[in-house]
Amino acid sequence: MSREILACEPPHVLEVSWLFGPEADAWPGTSEVRVRLTPGPADDTELELVHAVVLEEPLFPTYGPGSGGVGWDLFLLALSRLLHGDETVAHEELEKSSEAREFIRCSAAAWGEAHLAAGGEPGHVAAAVEATTKFYDPDVS
Repeated sequence: MSREILACEPPHVLEVSWLFGPEADAWPGTSEVRVRLTPGPADDTELELVHAVVLEEPLFPTYGPGSGGVGWDLFLLALSRLLHGDETVAHEELEKSSEAREFIRCSAAAWGEAHLAAGGEPGHVAAAVEATTKFYDPDVS
């Protein structure tokens, strides 16, 4: 499966097909990631990120939408820290910080709320939130 740029409109839009993980080439479809930058209301910039899975993502039954959502949230946290002048920290190091561990728990819960709002079955959503939290923070009890 090839990876390709689907749209590029500098400096506002970048859309790519994206495969990830060790079995990416074995997936029966692709993901598409679209990043859009637009002027914000306070003379700032708003970032919109849409990650659409074209066919069923194999992690969804276990982790729900938090399977990718928490990872994106962590990357956006790191980007925010960088843009605010904080020390640059590798993603793996950030995940181990107490700030990120709390962030992971809150992010997984928020993705669970979104899953419920989209019609997810409450028992499955609760199990997915727990699995996602433990995936990103294995030390959580």
